[in-house]
Amino acid sequence: MSKTRSFRDVLGRYPTGVAIVSARVDGRPVGVTVNSFASVSLDPPLVLWSIETGTDRHRLFEKVENYAINILAADQADVAHACAISARLSDCPAEFSDGDVPMLDTAVARLVCRRNTVYPGGDHKIILGEVTRMETGRDVPSLVFYRGRYSKPA
Repeated sequence: MSKTRSFRDVLGRYPTGVAIVSARVDGRPVGVTVNSFASVSLDPPLVLWSIETGTDRHRLFEKVENYAINILAADQADVAHACAISARLSDCPAEFSDGDVPMLDTAVARLVCRRNTVYPGGDHKIILGEVTRMETGRDVPSLVFYRGRYSKPA
């Protein structure tokens, strides 16, 4: 077994939440499914997420200044999967608002962010964003990623 596979297997034993980062690129609504979302600071309100470099998604998001982080509900594994496959939000089986920053209407919570700093992180870039607006959505459990599968929290 490769060292990379072993590392992934070990990390997979830590359950993470699942979110879709959404933005407009050249007027088109795009998104990427992430499980690398985390809070950083309350004052100022800062969050981070990461994206693999050298990918089409990285090329889409590397210049984005404003974006939304949409925290998914436990019943939205199909949305997470669709946005993991295609960057086009029109390919996701869900409705996104049509504002300056597209947001998932049925998310558990949404945060609108302005890019603050981007840090190198091995084969990923770590994107630090300042939260400019936030809102809660549905009051249901969030989607969890554990051992390579989407699931509901225990």
